[in-house]
Amino acid sequence: MKFFFLTLFLFVQFCSLYSQATISGKVKDETGQFLAFASISLVTSQDTTMIEGNLTGLNGEYAFENVKPGSYRILASYIGYENVFSDIFELKEENKKASVDINFLNKGLVLDEAVIVSKRPFLEQKSDRLVVNVANSAIAAGGTAIEILQKVPGVVIIQDKVTLAGSQNLQVWIDGKPSNYTDMNAVLRDMPGDQIDKIELITQPGAQFDAAGGPIINIQLKRNADLGFKGTAALTLAGFRVNHDDINRPTQNYGRVNPSANMTYRNGKINLFGNASYNNGSYFTVFDVERFIGNDIYRSQNLDNSTYIFRNIRLGADYYLSDKTTVSTVFRTWKRDGEGKSLSKTSVFENIQNTRLDDFVTENLSTSDRAGKYGSIGFKHEFDRKTGKVFTIDADYNRFDTRNINGLDIYKNNAPSLRSISKQDVEQPVDIIVVKSDYVFPIDSTWKFETGVKASFAKVNNLLNFYRNNLPSEQESNDFLYKENINAAYLNLGKTSKKFDFNFGLRVEQTIVKAKSKGIDTLDRNYTQPFPSANALYKINQHLGIQTAYSRRVNRPGFQQQNPFSYFIDSLTYTRGNPNLRPEIANNYQLNVTYDNQPFIGFSYSETDDVIVENAPKIEGTKTFTVAENLANQKRLEMQLNFPIKIGKWLDGFGGNQAIYNSYDASYLGNTYKTSRWHWLAYWQFNVALPADVKMEIGGFYLTKFLEEFLTIDKLLGVDIGISKTFAEKKGRVSLSVNDIFYSQKTNATIAFSDVNVLFKQREFSRNVRLSFSFQFGNTKLKNISNRGAASENEASRVKVD
Repeated sequence: MKFFFLTLFLFVQFCSLYSQATISGKVKDETGQFLAFASISLVTSQDTTMIEGNLTGLNGEYAFENVKPGSYRILASYIGYENVFSDIFELKEENKKASVDINFLNKGLVLDEAVIVSKRPFLEQKSDRLVVNVANSAIAAGGTAIEILQKVPGVVIIQDKVTLAGSQNLQVWIDGKPSNYTDMNAVLRDMPGDQIDKIELITQPGAQFDAAGGPIINIQLKRNADLGFKGTAALTLAGFRVNHDDINRPTQNYGRVNPSANMTYRNGKINLFGNASYNNGSYFTVFDVERFIGNDIYRSQNLDNSTYIFRNIRLGADYYLSDKTTVSTVFRTWKRDGEGKSLSKTSVFENIQNTRLDDFVTENLSTSDRAGKYGSIGFKHEFDRKTGKVFTIDADYNRFDTRNINGLDIYKNNAPSLRSISKQDVEQPVDIIVVKSDYVFPIDSTWKFETGVKASFAKVNNLLNFYRNNLPSEQESNDFLYKENINAAYLNLGKTSKKFDFNFGLRVEQTIVKAKSKGIDTLDRNYTQPFPSANALYKINQHLGIQTAYSRRVNRPGFQQQNPFSYFIDSLTYTRGNPNLRPEIANNYQLNVTYDNQPFIGFSYSETDDVIVENAPKIEGTKTFTVAENLANQKRLEMQLNFPIKIGKWLDGFGGNQAIYNSYDASYLGNTYKTSRWHWLAYWQFNVALPADVKMEIGGFYLTKFLEEFLTIDKLLGVDIGISKTFAEKKGRVSLSVNDIFYSQKTNATIAFSDVNVLFKQREFSRNVRLSFSFQFGNTKLKNISNRGAASENEASRVKVD
């Protein structure tokens, strides 16, 4: 830690008082009147890549702050006029400001003009986050959110869970807000990829972010800001025929049908947006498990087939009360109905002679109904758009309703009529209310002060009704009421100059938790914790930069982890929550070298106390169960090397490597669990431009054997390929892709600790073929009846650089 603060101190010594330039101007129509709410973009002169966007104020004014030296143009657009580009202008280091005025010339309107399109780079390294632009990706089209997350460097999907370099201590946000879904992985499996614009990876969240959790993956959904009406309709067909010979089951077909629509309308003071999707499909999970219990071996082969229907609607609006004040609202509702049929065949063998002792079958018929509603209202006031002085306040309400019913029938293989029948019925309504407010106050052109407060209230009411042979079982039934209130406040001070960016922040959070199980108090906690953070970015030259960061984070136990229910997976396996869990505290350090604002070489180190081991294994008779426990201290070191790949104009992309050291030191079941392991992760993404406007993408990862809590997991490999082509003047798009083409994302893992000795294999519906169609409609693309060159650029714009 001393090293990092010393590094920050040395960077401060290099800090320059140089202020980057401000570009400002005014926009008028053909009569000389000022135009409010015109769309203004700062673009590069070479390829018109957008740097920043804005809207003009009531008096036609606009401004872009802290613009780096370079060659630029201003692009202005307004409904009823042709787009106008300014002259090219050059900003040099000695320039402080530039003035670029725009004059529109109304020539009349027609549709279907060719539009200049700028391509965002796939990876963009910002000072505090890595941005992955996945919109218009061949692999993204027709995929789900959980499949697209694999395009983020270092993200690996393991056992259908999102992990970062194999670590599951990861938060998934949607549109800049935590997504407190009861089963976030299920939501990501169902969310259509065509709704995603970009993904942000924030490895060291600052004081303005919640202290809970580890790195943040923020999924930004599409929210088109073009003037006029625009929409996209899409249809995805996916499926594969899967061979189950390895578990002596027949070959089966699986697939999904996924139509969706996305629409926006913007005109003057109002911006409306919405999307809807429907997903109807099937999938499977295969478990092949060997449990060594005493002198016996229990070998189980389980096939779990599931079907589902998912419906989602999201609506929102922004209303511009003035050029400085905006009111926004978002409403989202979704529902998922699922059914499952699991068949597990278990044989019991004597360990030494391998003699078959017994055979039995477990059938699990399940239904899973989930629904959610979300409402949000926000207020934003920009006191001074030029300096960035802003006040915001937001209020959110989440409601989740979940009901899972599992019916377990257990019988001997040779006596199917003699059955042990049990059923577990779990209802879990969740209510979450969040209110927050933030204030940004620029001290001068280089220093910025931020502060804010937040309060969240959560209520979870779990009710488990257990039935044995169709009769209620009071002993195994339970109810669990959980209430949580978190109050937070933060301060953040930042400085930006020509070569140096610096932020220091402090967040303080108070946590109040109460819980009851069967009317008896099981939790009553009230504690306050500080969370400092700091980061710095030093630009060595035009290409190279060094970034360093430190943050103290907390990982509070989840609602389900503290729920004392026993939830049966099959007749020999169940999970159980632990209401006595404590929050784990992590200290994180980071040092990165960037090249052209993209990650190049990086080092990170973390130490975590009171690690919550989610799947601590235990043996209870012939049953294996897992329970969440505060067991260990964990140390984790990561070293990464990322590099861009570009060959001419036909191939670009990236590749990366991570060497990861993971160690645990724990006392559990009267024994010491002290183990560590190095592993290696490689990932890649290639984009190939083929003739006839055809695009192809190839992405994948390779992960050597690694350690995760008590599990040692064998190597994993995943390779995806996609190809796409546009048609109808690029309004339409068709894509074909194959996920996990080698069907190599199969998990082989072992647990060997104390008297727990388990080997298991798992595979899922990871390989599939997807065919996707999408078509854009609307009238936002307008052009002039006259030739585009009728008005010269000098007549349409006036440029002055100081």
